[in-house]
Amino acid sequence: MSFFTLLILLSLILIVPIFFVIKEKSKQAQVDTVHRHQEYLAAAATNIDQNQTQISVIEKIDDKKDHRLNVIHFSAHHPFIKLLYNEQVPHTFRATMDDIGQQYESTHHGQITESQLFTLNKLIATRIPELITDYLSLDPQYAKTVVIDTDKQNTSYDTVLEQLNSILDFSQKLNTQSQSGVVDKLLASRRYLDDVYKESGMAADSLQIK
Repeated sequence: MSFFTLLILLSLILIVPIFFVIKEKSKQAQVDTVHRHQEYLAAAATNIDQNQTQISVIEKIDDKKDHRLNVIHFSAHHPFIKLLYNEQVPHTFRATMDDIGQQYESTHHGQITESQLFTLNKLIATRIPELITDYLSLDPQYAKTVVIDTDKQNTSYDTVLEQLNSILDFSQKLNTQSQSGVVDKLLASRRYLDDVYKESGMAADSLQIK
């Protein structure tokens, strides 16, 4: 065997294994790249899900806040207002409804509970209109003369007026409660100022809130 042939054989012996090693490393690198890409996509999908979940939670919180601040804004098209100015509704009913509306308007709605606000809204926006509409469907003479509650000897007119007065009493109590909540804030503010004056050594007699 010539030296040249021997050299070629030795070269093949060295090069062939190196070729396969390089090929295997390249294949492994591709597999690793694909694996990392899959991990990246999975992580991105997880982040998207988490973000969507967080957004949903925030939206629910915002919905609750909106609901908590869901105060009735009266307009000419509101069922309560339409009936308030409907001359077919007895004057006594409308006078009581007007008192209810004034109590609602002067109530500090942030000082009553969500349940109380929901109930008051329901009474004004739904219950009173239903009550008055049902009453107007009766014959006026029948409504004022025929006794429907033998225990109280009340006519339909008496029954509706009794319910309106009950709603008025409820709205007055909530109004008083809301005013007390504001008063508590004023008193807390006064106590805070008194403490500030004492700590600073100032004579605050002339500044004291009465």
